[in-house]
Amino acid sequence: MTTKISGFVLSPFPSEYVPLVNPEIKKTVITGQWGTLTLYAINEDLKPVSPNVWSLGFPPHSSLLDHNLLITIKEDQIIIENDWMAGIPVYYNTNDKIVSTFPEICLGKSPEFDEEGLYLYLKYGFAALGTTPFHKVFTLRYFSSLKYSLKQISVDEKEDPALSADLSEPASEDEIWELLRDSIYNVMDKTSGPVVSPLSGGLDSRIINALVAEKHKSRIRTYSYGVSVNQEKSFESQIAKRVARKLGLQWKHIYLNDAYQYMDEWHDLFGFGTHLHGMIHIEFYRKILRDISPDQPSAMFSGISGSAFQGGYPAKKRISRPSELYDLALTHHLNCNRLIDNKQTQAETRFFESNRELLTNLRWYPVVTMRIKMNLLHYLYKLPATMGLPSTSPYHNFEIATKMLSLPMERRKNRRWVNEYFLKKNLYFGSRIKYGDTRNTLNQLLFKNHTFQPLDEKIWEKNPVRIKKVREINENLKNADTPLGIIRFYLTTLRVVKELVKLVGIYDIFSKYLPPYLTLKSLEKTLKKRKVNIKS
Repeated sequence: MTTKISGFVLSPFPSEYVPLVNPEIKKTVITGQWGTLTLYAINEDLKPVSPNVWSLGFPPHSSLLDHNLLITIKEDQIIIENDWMAGIPVYYNTNDKIVSTFPEICLGKSPEFDEEGLYLYLKYGFAALGTTPFHKVFTLRYFSSLKYSLKQISVDEKEDPALSADLSEPASEDEIWELLRDSIYNVMDKTSGPVVSPLSGGLDSRIINALVAEKHKSRIRTYSYGVSVNQEKSFESQIAKRVARKLGLQWKHIYLNDAYQYMDEWHDLFGFGTHLHGMIHIEFYRKILRDISPDQPSAMFSGISGSAFQGGYPAKKRISRPSELYDLALTHHLNCNRLIDNKQTQAETRFFESNRELLTNLRWYPVVTMRIKMNLLHYLYKLPATMGLPSTSPYHNFEIATKMLSLPMERRKNRRWVNEYFLKKNLYFGSRIKYGDTRNTLNQLLFKNHTFQPLDEKIWEKNPVRIKKVREINENLKNADTPLGIIRFYLTTLRVVKELVKLVGIYDIFSKYLPPYLTLKSLEKTLKKRKVNIKS
């Protein structure tokens, strides 16, 4: 069984960091005249993909046109190269000379807020477009090379492979299905234990499970969680159960109850890189791991980014200026954007210019979207790998992605080519309404099971967020569980009824205030660890 390196720390001194979410994780330490490199993995049988070259892909490999990050060790320097989509975010501090996949490690001794980076974090909900909320801490641009030596950290932004790809000739749909199948077969052939393949009510995970070879089906374990009041009656679980049954795969529903107790574990791993949004997955993976013998090496498939490349998020308009990049980020307003004044930044301009040629062609917009929001989405790789489930996805392969992007627009619209495939395989389920409760109430149910921790007004009085808004967030979330709040939430989550109550100005207070709370709370946890000043 191959091992996935789930993260690293490179600095002048040894790293003492151990992820809270998995204190049992193993550390491999390599030293040189450049400093100390610490590699993190669930076991110690790490092997380089070639002499002195380490891969963070899974299974480990040497291509940067797939989900990967390569670390090359030389006598006088270390070279870090990321993939074509920056699927493994790398943070680096040019002052304190720290490079890591764990953002909090990079803050160093005397962190200061960066005005532009903080604005973009609040706007997008995550560290965006090469910036972070902190001065002298940056993220590595997609398809770039970072050189680390005693003297300095330098970055080379290599030529974008997308610029040399031709999407004008439509790929064969049969060829795409074959490439996807080959990618899944490769993972199954290079692993030996059970393979977790979560199933939702959507198409991305369904594709993966539908392409598993008959000989491998006994190793596949599918799991689902529901998003409605009665979680097992949710359309997500009901469709997943039917898919697993038709494919002859093992399936289990995971009941969620305590996700918000894991905020500290989430923040420890992702820090100021993104808001506190993935605690559900910590509880989900922990309960899955209880179901698998610790003596059995395991792996996990992820459907990350599949819908974007298949045609699930067609661009509605052309992006003609840097300030419009936010429209491509598909943040669903899980941020503080409504609390700040809109302005254009140098980072948005740089990113716009770097992707200007791609932005002239609507076919490339899904790639630009993924490059913007990978700081948010990469937890679907990083979190399970750190907890003990090395994760991989067929959708980040450059050849597969570009062939899907080359399909005719009429075939990509609403993922027609995928739905027709499922119709032939008797795996098409049509409208979700027919298969279970479509209300998404899980977040509120989980939040109610957690003791509300209001934002610390003393901290925000000294930082660039209006204290009036902080108090407004605290007050509304504190009262979300009152009888009136519960009635309002119920009315705004019922089908048909929710559209009617909007007309009379009734909206869901909880869903309005939770995103800015989770965005600010993540940053607040960093602030409480260190005294931070503003750097203009």
